[in-house]
Amino acid sequence: MAVAKRRDAGGVESPTKRKPHAEKGPAMNTEHAAAAPTRSLARLEALAIRQGLSMGVLASSSPADFALVMAAAGSSFGPAETLSEHQVNERIKAFLEGAGAMLAVDHVELRRWLVDNGVLARDGFGRAYTRGAPRDEIALAMKELAGVDVAKTVAEARERDASRRAERKRAWQASQ
Repeated sequence: MAVAKRRDAGGVESPTKRKPHAEKGPAMNTEHAAAAPTRSLARLEALAIRQGLSMGVLASSSPADFALVMAAAGSSFGPAETLSEHQVNERIKAFLEGAGAMLAVDHVELRRWLVDNGVLARDGFGRAYTRGAPRDEIALAMKELAGVDVAKTVAEARERDASRRAERKRAWQASQ
């Protein structure tokens, strides 16, 4: 244990014992890091069963959800790809028809959000798009979703939700 000196209200130093940062234990950090992708996937599944989500409302009221949605949309683009605007639009449309169906946004607005938040970078002429350097929160969410089939995860969450709803409906009808 390290010994530090602390001053009391009268300015008198007294020794205090504290653990150095290295002694806090790497297990806690590893557990936290392992739990983050699980939490992100669970949150993405919860968002996926909703409808009419506004990007502006998410950005202002729930930055973590906004970052997760940006990361999910960004998963449609590979790190080394250079795409035309038409190709980007087609991928965004496919995302909005599938995993991003919970969003109340068109492909042009989502493309703008992706560019404005650094998920996509556009050349000076607006003709070529590449993966950009997003803000830290979005970059972390993208890292957590790396290797995840977002479309499959979202589709499975929606199927589970539909099954739960159908079961509740059957139970209600049986009680009538």
